[in-house]
Amino acid sequence: MRSEERAPEEGRKGVGRRAPPSSRARLGQRLRLVALPGSAGAWLEGAQEPGTARPAAGEEGVEARGGSGQRPHGNEQAMPGPRLLLGSARRWILGSAEAALWGLKSVKGNCNKFCTTVIKGVTYKELKNLLKSKKIMLIDVREPWEILEYGKIPGSVNIPLGEVGEALQMNSKDFREKYNEVKPAKFDSLVFSCLAGVRSRKALDTAISLGFNSVQHYAGGWKEWATYEYSEKKKED
Repeated sequence: MRSEERAPEEGRKGVGRRAPPSSRARLGQRLRLVALPGSAGAWLEGAQEPGTARPAAGEEGVEARGGSGQRPHGNEQAMPGPRLLLGSARRWILGSAEAALWGLKSVKGNCNKFCTTVIKGVTYKELKNLLKSKKIMLIDVREPWEILEYGKIPGSVNIPLGEVGEALQMNSKDFREKYNEVKPAKFDSLVFSCLAGVRSRKALDTAISLGFNSVQHYAGGWKEWATYEYSEKKKED
């Protein structure tokens, strides 16, 4: 009889009591708190774990703001607003554009030195007519031993390629003493030649960089000149 009375009492005690949440349930609740962004995360922040007291209205704000107790003013936010981001992007774009414009101005400045001069190669007949007119200075940039061994175009001045830059910057007296010719001015017409047009093109680039505006080169070089001269002499015979 006592055992039958004890059973209902135990049953009544268990009716109003909840089983404590397991550690797995607590972990799941924390994971949901982290995973859900925005308003859902804020709503879950207010959820209490069993056995803990919810902070008062004033205490929660103090803890979130690092203990200062002051609320943000106006539209102040932790993350930068759209206007701030747009301003930063605008400054970055304008800075890049200014750098690009500066690069174009630099290229334009360098081009004024080189692009104003039209690089033109003269032909055998053109060179022969120019030499007859005596309106040009023909500079042979081969080495002295090449000229001694193979010959040179009549009326040319031998200035080896390695000396061209220095020679064109000499004063008139030193130039005449070394090369036995009058130093050309920057507005004078120059034609460079070599064996086959490679070194003469380099000499032409050097002259342009030093400010000589009327410069050309004989791309055929000594090889072409000697071939045409031999053919013409053969025809005359």
